[in-house]
Amino acid sequence: MSLEKVLHKIQSQINDLTPNLELFVDETIQPTVDTCEKLQQQLVQLQENLAVYKYNKINKEISPSFSIHAKVSEKELPKEKVEEIKNGIKLTITEEKPEIFQPKIESKVEVKTEEANESKIVLPMLIGINDKFRFINELFKQNNSEYNIAIEQLNTLKNWRDTEIYLNSLRTLYEWKENNEVANHFFSIAKKRFS
Repeated sequence: MSLEKVLHKIQSQINDLTPNLELFVDETIQPTVDTCEKLQQQLVQLQENLAVYKYNKINKEISPSFSIHAKVSEKELPKEKVEEIKNGIKLTITEEKPEIFQPKIESKVEVKTEEANESKIVLPMLIGINDKFRFINELFKQNNSEYNIAIEQLNTLKNWRDTEIYLNSLRTLYEWKENNEVANHFFSIAKKRFS
């Protein structure tokens, strides 16, 4: 069942619950046993649908704003870069586990320099645990999944120009101020990949 159908069913069940709930709010009326049983059945059905909705939301949805990130990438980057980003991202849902500080080096990006036709390996962004939580809380509005998507997309970019374009689009999207110390630190960590 799609998320929209489940959500629509939940909304209609809530609308059906309203008259029975009003009986329990009014102090002058004492609900009958039948009314209590009917309300209980409606609440059980609602709870089941909420569980289905929650399961689908957790297991099927990557992030509420993944489409926003994709649209930002499409507007700011050339079409071939957007395809690389879309193909380069590993979209997996994992169980949250406490992190031990160890930089994750999952992938390397090989970049050919134009000067000497040499290949230069660009490592992924190395972000300490304190910086990570600071970025999530202050830059990504406390949304861990949006932060992870942004980092994965940044790690797939092969040059500073594309990275800067993407970072500026994030700045616009999340309304980071130009003089924001945390945003500037985030930019500097991203730039270190290319130096």
